[in-house]
Amino acid sequence: MSIKSDKWIRRMASEAGMIEPFEPNQVKTVDGHKIVSYGTSSYGYDIRCADEFKLFTNINTTIVDPKNFDENNFVDVSGKGYCIIPPNSFALARTVEYFRIPRNVLTICLGKSTYARCFSGDTKVALVGRPAMTLQAMALHPDEEYYGYTMLPGGDLGVAQLVAPRLVGYDELLEIELDNGRVIAATLDHRFMRRDGSYVMAQDLVPDERLMPLYRYGTGAAELVYRPLSGTLAMTSQLLEACKRRFAGLPTSVTEAVDADASMPSNHRVVSVRKRAGTHAVFCLTVPEGQNFALEDGVIVHNCGIIVNVTPFEPEWEGFVTLEFSNTTPLPAKIYANEGVAQVLFFESDEVCDVSYKDRGGKYQGQIGVTLPKT
Repeated sequence: MSIKSDKWIRRMASEAGMIEPFEPNQVKTVDGHKIVSYGTSSYGYDIRCADEFKLFTNINTTIVDPKNFDENNFVDVSGKGYCIIPPNSFALARTVEYFRIPRNVLTICLGKSTYARCFSGDTKVALVGRPAMTLQAMALHPDEEYYGYTMLPGGDLGVAQLVAPRLVGYDELLEIELDNGRVIAATLDHRFMRRDGSYVMAQDLVPDERLMPLYRYGTGAAELVYRPLSGTLAMTSQLLEACKRRFAGLPTSVTEAVDADASMPSNHRVVSVRKRAGTHAVFCLTVPEGQNFALEDGVIVHNCGIIVNVTPFEPEWEGFVTLEFSNTTPLPAKIYANEGVAQVLFFESDEVCDVSYKDRGGKYQGQIGVTLPKT
């Protein structure tokens, strides 16, 4: 199978009505206001969700059963232009676009990087008790148990579990060069932690910006990490045990103690920020406890807490797509209607299938509104 380009997408939309309504370019502003972009990208199509949501509530149940979804567990939200998803909850929505998938094509729908700010696949994550791994390698084994470094609520370094490493989609990247010689490739809106605990987007980073560092000494069971708030060294193994005993949350404030410590190998200042040519596969993960994690390059970055379900559109399926948005953060999350929320990639087979989704009478064929799971 080969991934299809913007030229093919435009041609199929025009000749076969593959996407309706269809936008042949990228729309980034409406009436002079910036929006989350939608429309045709280099190798995909950024879809919008309609102003029609079903917000999950657990008032009537404590178990989410995919074989027995009760409509009473959902609250309909429409007409606001957005939906606010409570912490650790989810919502269903449908696309603005109606799709008609050709018989020799399979598509994959992935979350848009604006809702899941990301890095290039070769970005290494600092892991506890094992060597660093790239996000791409972690995404190949999403069910493995990973632990990494995070800033705790009081502003000191701890250990947290890292979950759901995944491919998010394709996007533009910036290259952020640090004073330790490392280069990090991130999407324009990915947030980096400053020394004071606040966040700044990659596109707003400037030379000499000071970032929150990760300093480690020793290896294995003897590894020590520097805790900037207390100005002390702690055993990583003890932080790992503390992580397993209790949850952590979002950092609030930290000090700049490391700035005054001349023994530190580098100050983790930004040297330069430049754009990387082209569009690239981007990956991310989620940190339910801390909402941030450390890269092997030595800085702390925000995680992505909004997860859009990965959905295939099968050959000869047609209809409006029902999307699921999961909020894994401890804060409410906002999803905007009529703006980009996910990216659809198209793959054309070199051979037409014997039996298509339409042939076997798939139960979601021609679906119109937000559709609950059927069995």
